[in-house]
Amino acid sequence: MNQVDCLQRGIDYIEGNLIGEISNENIQSVACMNIAQFQKTFLSITGYTVGEYIRNRRLTLAAFELINSKSSVLDIALKYGYDSSEGFSRAFKEFHNVNPNEIKKCKTSFNLFNKITLEIKVNGGRKMKFEIVTLDSQDFTGYKTIATGNMNKDIDSRWDNDDDAWETSRKEQNNIMTDDHIWYEIYRKVNDCQYIHYICSKCGSIPNGCEKVHFDGGLFAKVTTENCKHPTEQLKDLYYQTLIDNNWLSDSGYKLDDERNQLYITNWTMIDKEERYIEIYLPISKKE
Repeated sequence: MNQVDCLQRGIDYIEGNLIGEISNENIQSVACMNIAQFQKTFLSITGYTVGEYIRNRRLTLAAFELINSKSSVLDIALKYGYDSSEGFSRAFKEFHNVNPNEIKKCKTSFNLFNKITLEIKVNGGRKMKFEIVTLDSQDFTGYKTIATGNMNKDIDSRWDNDDDAWETSRKEQNNIMTDDHIWYEIYRKVNDCQYIHYICSKCGSIPNGCEKVHFDGGLFAKVTTENCKHPTEQLKDLYYQTLIDNNWLSDSGYKLDDERNQLYITNWTMIDKEERYIEIYLPISKKE
């Protein structure tokens, strides 16, 4: 058994026991690896200690449970390994930047930390701002391209298609650019081998080469990149995490609805370039 398989077996054990006790002895037994070696290798590959990973995953599941269940904060704290609601609340506030009671009362946004899976590269393990939101239908002005491939599975093709669309539509982009430098991308599935990609803005006029684009609202999972000068550098990784490795949706009680349109909003501010970010809105429905 190779080292990646050993680590993955240990991770799978951890994931199956996030509710309950996780012992070093069991990790060592399942992974067929000395626990010290497992911990050192896990940190080297993922950038997290095993303890940090367990804490981040438990706090993510606890947030979902606060929203979706009637259990008290204390009951959820005990369920995820905390001795008191006070200790749980401190850890929760440090990770999510909100108190557990705020999540339970207002269903405000919180941070998502999804499961790590190991292949040739590490998938997951990125902290992302996550929220379930309802969006209204709205209209944009945009430039349309027809792309080949499955927009939710052929990620490498989608990445190349997006790059080509942005490169070949400079004139149209200039014609619809607005002062706020916010761009909207709408993705609409045609079939399993083709989809439509619009690069849009809220420009009031419709110049030549562009068209009115209608976005259908509804229930969406909102994921936000970290603020930085080049948020697109995080995007391909987020494609994999949100569209392919979307176990986090199961954790939240939802599933991806790939028959509906997706919306990506890029805040490309020119005032403070370190504050740029991308918001991703994935259409979802409740799991039955």
